Amino acid sequence: MATYKGIQGYSVQKLATDPTASETAGQLWYNSTSGDFKIATEGAGTWSSGTNINTARRYLSGVGSKTAGLIYGGTAPGLNYTESYNGTTWTEVANTTDAGMTQRGRAGTQTAALAGGGANGGTKDYSESWDGTSWTEVNAMVAATSAGASFGVQTAAIVSGGSAPATNTACETWDGTCWTEGTNINNGRNSCAGCGIVTAGLMFGGTPPIATLGDLSESYDGTSWTITNNLNVGRYGISGSGTQDAGMAYGGGTPTWSALTELFDGTSWTEVGDLATARRWAGSSTVTGTDSAFLAGGLVATPASSNLTEEWANPVYTIKTVTVS
Repeated sequence: MATYKGIQGYSVQKLATDPTASETAGQLWYNSTSGDFKIATEGAGTWSSGTNINTARRYLSGVGSKTAGLIYGGTAPGLNYTESYNGTTWTEVANTTDAGMTQRGRAGTQTAALAGGGANGGTKDYSESWDGTSWTEVNAMVAATSAGASFGVQTAAIVSGGSAPATNTACETWDGTCWTEGTNINNGRNSCAGCGIVTAGLMFGGTPPIATLGDLSESYDGTSWTITNNLNVGRYGISGSGTQDAGMAYGGGTPTWSALTELFDGTSWTEVGDLATARRWAGSSTVTGTDSAFLAGGLVATPASSNLTEEWANPVYTIKTVTVS
């Protein structure tokens, strides 16, 4: 008679209590207390519809979470509108100081955000800070840039890569007062995305200066950039949020519009549930956990500016009892 070990190549572990489902997805064990064989399963993470933003736009920036979000800038054409989200309603709040800016570096939260660089008739070095009520001009970037990867908080942020106007490898760090040239990234690109904080960040995707799509991913430790495992599908105009060891990449162009979502676990990228509407150059959440992610606006395949919002829910892990009939 065939045994499980003979078929699968390993013995079934005997445990007195069930392990954590999220850490044992796909594994089988025997619960000696209940006398049952059990297995941990992983459901699919999903995007669901949120409330539409007030003004459809693309090339916008976003920060915060799906229950406390902020979007600003963009084009429909050029706008300086800012909208705040409480998970139910988008509310128009104070405009940015710099009108018509697109593809800006972004960092922070709903009540403490940063906008760096951008484009409006050419790339700019402008920066401004948001205190939850109004925007204030702050010190300019070292070099004008737009469409780079950005991450961090209002007082400690990174903008890397981008277009100034050509694709570059530059990286600038913000200390709450000034921008400083940092360590260059390994692979120059623009229309990329990032997530995390200045001592543990991640950038990915984008358009390299060669005729291929950007599947490249790099991590940052506060001093240097290290190449990590690639995205499964290279994309530009991509959005991202989360942390260095729990990151998300979603949307973008391949060059056709993409609805793909990938999760990063600190080592590799895994494809999960798609967006309901494929789009690129949208506004997204920032350094919050992946379960707080949102995507708002963007460019859809019409092509036209979108007013759609989508919110992400992480995969559901379940322990199931194995039955034999």
